[in-house]
Amino acid sequence: MAKISWRQPVRIHDVQMIDFEGTQMILTVDGPVYRVDRPSVSKRLANAKDTARRAYSISGSGYGIHWPEVDEDLTVDGLIASQPKAAETGYSMKNEPSGQSSLLHQHLCRVIEHVQTTQGQFCELMENGLKTMPIPFFGDIEKAEILTVGVNPAASEFYAGRNWPPINATAEYLEPRLRHYFCSDSPTHHPWFSGWVESLKALKNRSYRSHAAHVDLSPRPTKPMRDLPCEKFLEMIELDLRLFFETVLLCRSAKVVLMAGAVTKRFYLNEFLQKHAGQFGFELQGGFHRRPGGRMICPHELVSKDRHFRIPVFFFSRGPSFRKDLPKLVSSVRNEICDCLSDL
Repeated sequence: MAKISWRQPVRIHDVQMIDFEGTQMILTVDGPVYRVDRPSVSKRLANAKDTARRAYSISGSGYGIHWPEVDEDLTVDGLIASQPKAAETGYSMKNEPSGQSSLLHQHLCRVIEHVQTTQGQFCELMENGLKTMPIPFFGDIEKAEILTVGVNPAASEFYAGRNWPPINATAEYLEPRLRHYFCSDSPTHHPWFSGWVESLKALKNRSYRSHAAHVDLSPRPTKPMRDLPCEKFLEMIELDLRLFFETVLLCRSAKVVLMAGAVTKRFYLNEFLQKHAGQFGFELQGGFHRRPGGRMICPHELVSKDRHFRIPVFFFSRGPSFRKDLPKLVSSVRNEICDCLSDL
């Protein structure tokens, strides 16, 4: 399996994010965020379905954006010129360091806003009376070479004794708390991570503290998945999946992804991504066939449609809750995973 390839063509712009809200197109380009009035720049995009608008490719240099289903091409410079910078994140950039740190801060602001504006749709999935915050990742995602992937945080992450303050979520609080999540001894990581901790040890004694971080499909802490209505839970995960792909794109040091478990009893995690990744400009390549027994391993590649991003993925059918099974499955492909981590 090929290792991650971050091909670096000569770049005019770094287009980090494209989203749509109402009649606006929101672009993060070279750090700043721009809001563009969609009808004024493209009648085709204004009249297109949401799925067609989100099926785009960015040229390798960042010069232009192509929408194949709409038959539209726009230059990034033209889009930027159509609108001044927007105060999208709601905080001042003047004290923020340039580069990935400021991008992570902006991303957390978007995650918080997205969850706050849609939370009313999913009240039945949340634990009554429990103050929580959205968590798109755990650990230092900018430095991690291994990404573990799960479905969503547990509400029990916020139980008494885990030292989460009763405040509203802010990027200023969440960024350092999540970066250093696995470095804290009081409290330690949530018990759910124990299966992954043992699995990482099997990879030549790697750890979350030094080598890995965790990303979830949804940042919303809910009651246990098994206790929730299936359709509503799947609706939530699908709505939040865009945030997962945005988070992964910030993991610039990542060389391999390890994902395990299921999204309800209906989909294994890899099946869910194969079904929905295309809406967000990605594809989880590689075949997968269920078999009786429940202990399956499947290699994949997560690839962007423009082919400028690709990373090897290993799927394990037993999630971290199976604390003995998951490490055994990971150990069985230890050499293949470590080959992905090699710099050779």
